[in-house]
Amino acid sequence: MQLYFNPATVKMLSNLKVLVIAVLLKIIMRRRFSVLQWEALALLLIGISINQLRSLPEGSTAMGLPVATGAYVYTLIFVTVPSLASVYNEYALKSQYDTSIYLQNLFLYGYGAIFNFLAILGTAIVKGPSSFDILQGHSKATMLLICNNAAQGILSSFFFKYADAILKKYSSTVATIFTGIASAAMFGHTLTMNFMLGISVVFISMHQFFSSLSKVKEEQQNGVVELMDVQDGQRSKDSIINMAAGANEEITHRVGHDERQPLLPT
Repeated sequence: MQLYFNPATVKMLSNLKVLVIAVLLKIIMRRRFSVLQWEALALLLIGISINQLRSLPEGSTAMGLPVATGAYVYTLIFVTVPSLASVYNEYALKSQYDTSIYLQNLFLYGYGAIFNFLAILGTAIVKGPSSFDILQGHSKATMLLICNNAAQGILSSFFFKYADAILKKYSSTVATIFTGIASAAMFGHTLTMNFMLGISVVFISMHQFFSSLSKVKEEQQNGVVELMDVQDGQRSKDSIINMAAGANEEITHRVGHDERQPLLPT
């Protein structure tokens, strides 16, 4: 992604994951969203589109692919694969809610370490023992990046278990301003008007998505459902009372004065 876009644009494109995650949560975990929340996601796409206007250099190529084609392919992978992983992680962590999150992280990261070690071992078998040096080519900057990503992964697990994947992705938009300023200071990238307008729309979208107004309809629907449950329970209770009253009347009728006489003459 860094081959095609500057860091601030990559950060903006990562917000597309929110829409993909919302669709996956609705399909896989049956999560319900209000109309205002879907409109907030639409605003998110508008904000990203504003930032993307004229951000691709014309006529340049990379890795033998036109910039537009390569950008679309890598953006699709960049958006879908982590979104699927986020929804799966949320499902995995919340499905065993009583289990300690530290123990869950131990298993999740343990599986990842095992699969990566198998990949390194396979590479060493194919290319020879010299390729087994896993620290080859690393520097202080890359080691710092590894530590930063590890800390981010642990923090993400708390989002997945105690909040949700959408809040986690939306919270990353707060870092977009810092990313834009840092890229301008470190790499000389220009903070364009498109970026400023785009990030403004994204923050409006985030505010609208988590606003209390966007949850009013859902709360009303929940209230209607609860009222219907109460009414159904009351009907069931009335039915039981009526059945009990009918049974009592039947018993009273059976032990009435006329029926105490013997059926056969004595």
